Amino acid sequence: MKITNIKIKNFRAFPQIYHINLHNAGKNLLVYGENGSGKSSLYLALKYFLESGVPENSEDDRNRAFETHQNIFTEDLGHIKLHFRSEPQREKDTYEWSRDVKQTTDELIIETSKAKGFLDYKVLLETHYLHRENDIVNLFDLLVEVLLANTINPRTDRPLTADWNAIQPPFPRRGAKHQIADLERQIVNFNRELANRLAELSPKVSEILNKFGYKVALDFDFQGVTYNQGEKTLDNREILLKVEFFDTDIPSHHRFLNEAKLSAIAIAIYLSSILCLPEPKEGMKILALDDVLIGLDMSNRLPVLDILNEYFSDYQIFLTTYDKAWYEIAKQRTDQKDWKYAEFYFSQTDEYEIPVYAEDKAYLEKAREYLDLNDYKACAIYVRTAFEAVIKRYCEKRNLAIKYRENPKDLRSEDFWVPIKMEMDEAGDLLLDLRVVDKIELARKFILNELSHDTFVNIYRKELEDAIDAVAELEAALA
Repeated sequence: MKITNIKIKNFRAFPQIYHINLHNAGKNLLVYGENGSGKSSLYLALKYFLESGVPENSEDDRNRAFETHQNIFTEDLGHIKLHFRSEPQREKDTYEWSRDVKQTTDELIIETSKAKGFLDYKVLLETHYLHRENDIVNLFDLLVEVLLANTINPRTDRPLTADWNAIQPPFPRRGAKHQIADLERQIVNFNRELANRLAELSPKVSEILNKFGYKVALDFDFQGVTYNQGEKTLDNREILLKVEFFDTDIPSHHRFLNEAKLSAIAIAIYLSSILCLPEPKEGMKILALDDVLIGLDMSNRLPVLDILNEYFSDYQIFLTTYDKAWYEIAKQRTDQKDWKYAEFYFSQTDEYEIPVYAEDKAYLEKAREYLDLNDYKACAIYVRTAFEAVIKRYCEKRNLAIKYRENPKDLRSEDFWVPIKMEMDEAGDLLLDLRVVDKIELARKFILNELSHDTFVNIYRKELEDAIDAVAELEAALA
């Protein structure tokens, strides 16, 4: 079973309606996005949608209230809609999460949530950065309450989190020997099963970590939780991360190893914990990684693609990045029949911010959609983006010289457009038809000039239609 369509309306960074088509096969999705462009909002849309199927009071209820994430620039009610493909086809194949539609009882959503893997760069910091003031790295809470929480105890056929919750306060009163003995038996059972889960996890972590080519070995030191009758507390809540580097113990590895190695360790731990989760009885396996490769240089990012291909081939993967160079490399190293590629850009009007979403550079198609919706400001942004994409691609293809800017972000459309309209053939004649040049110049006065978009005053439908036609003609002329 795979997600084939995602529809997002008025959720976090997304005003209006955004439609991501993953085709009938339910492809993996690779997203490039500028900071603030909406890629993390997409990640959270999927994450919170699935967590809406978690039983009440087991998660932060705030995340499961759609209105908490409503886009702040609109009062219209929003929603997240996911369309699934299944074999055989289910009676219900489109699911919605909104203020009025919750998924707290649907077995498909609940089972999918149990087997999901959602990682972002902030979560990875819990394995090293949050412990920087301590001499040790204690992963007890992270492993027990998060990463291994849904792994199954074969003796009781219930998740580890249930065994952990069974030994929580209130504790028996002093003198209640039978109750205390029963608690201590449950603690022994919990310790045994947690040790088993760690024994399963440890070799997986080492195997995945080896894919990065580091001479690093890991172990989880767990001595067992004990009950302190005098203080009525659970003591020894420790799973200490032990690290060897070139066969040498590193007592405070989180202070000694560089960011790339610490990131690789964190990724290995998280991905390995996902492999320990049980197969969903119903539903699908989803892995979403939001900018998790920030701490890795380019050579250390390539193994991640190999890891995903080798260990997560039966997952539907959502991978986002802010790094355009890495995005282009990842596109070349992934199979197009299994992956879809999309880009998000940040833009704004004088009233609100808007993510610019493009599938295969289809900016003009999106502009026409907003024109049909009478959202002229959003339409203008997409037309301008289409214009900039056309001229940048052409300059790169033709190796045209453009004005030097120390910061590439300071480049303006003028820097690309002038060399194009002045380009000549061998006979000294202008290559571009003057009629196309005139149409673009006219559109640049109002629609295609980026400086005009901070202070929209009056945008007329005819100007937008003319700008769309002009860019379409330019694109055809430069093809």
